[in-house]
Amino acid sequence: PHPGPHPDPHPGRIRPPLYDPEELLGVVPGDLRVPFDPREVIARIVDGSDFDEFKPLYGPSLATGWAELNGYPLGVLANARGVLFSQESQKAAQFIQLANQRDIPLLFLHNTTGYMVGRDYEQGGIVKHGAMMINAVSNSRVPHLSVLLGASYGAGHYGMCGRAYDPRFLFAWPSAKSAVMGPQQLAGVMATVMRQSAAAKGQPYDEEAEAGLRAMVEQQIESESLPMFLSGRLYDDGVIDPRDTRTVLGLCLSAIHTAPVAGARGGFGVFRM
Repeated sequence: PHPGPHPDPHPGRIRPPLYDPEELLGVVPGDLRVPFDPREVIARIVDGSDFDEFKPLYGPSLATGWAELNGYPLGVLANARGVLFSQESQKAAQFIQLANQRDIPLLFLHNTTGYMVGRDYEQGGIVKHGAMMINAVSNSRVPHLSVLLGASYGAGHYGMCGRAYDPRFLFAWPSAKSAVMGPQQLAGVMATVMRQSAAAKGQPYDEEAEAGLRAMVEQQIESESLPMFLSGRLYDDGVIDPRDTRTVLGLCLSAIHTAPVAGARGGFGVFRM
C-alpha cells in the first residue's frame, strides 16, 4: 500500500453509483442563469451515490458533505444556487477546516457567479465572511480537485479553489464558462464609467457609442469565457466528457495518494468573527 493515512482501497469495497452517469449530459441547463441541483451530479459520481451532507439547512446555496470515490474518502463543496452568501462562506470555512483535521482531500464543483454584493449584504459582513472562506481555501493543506460544471465568475472562482489557488487538478465540462466578470456585468460597468466621465467633462453622451461598446465587450468576454479558449491557455487541465468525471477523478485521487495526505494543523491564521 501507498504511504500516508489513506492506503489504496480494497477493490471489493468500491461501489458504483446507483444513478446512471449517462444522465450527467442533461444535468446542466443550456442557460447558466438557470440553477440546477449539484446533488444530481454528486449522486452520479460518488460510490454508491452515498453523500453524507454537512449542515444541509444552513447556507443552502452551497452543498457540502462527505463521500467516497473509488474507495477514497472525499469532502465535496458544490454550488447549489449560483451566489455565495455569508452563511455559505462560513459553512465552507468550517468544512474545509474539518477536512484538514481528518486529512481528507476536497472536491470543488463550480457553478457560481460570485459572492453577493449590495449594501445590506455588506453591512451583514459578506466581505468578512467571504474572506474567511478564501483564507480557509488558501491555507488548506489537503489536496484540492476542482471541476467547473457551469459558471465560475469573479471572486467566487477563487473561493471555490480556481486555478490561482493551485488545486492539484482542475477540469472543465463543455458547459462551463469562467471569467473575471460576466459579459453583461462588465459591459454595464464600462458603460457607467463612460457616462460618468462624459458628465464630469460636461460633454454630451453618445448612446450609439455605448451600444457599440456593449456589443463588442459582451462578444469578446463571452468568447473568452468558453472552456476551449481557457483550456488552450492552460487555465485548466482539460475539458472532460461529463460521463467520464468519476473515472478522471478516480485517477486523480489514485495519483494523489502516492504521497501522504496531511491537512493543516492550526495553520489558518486569524479568522475574523
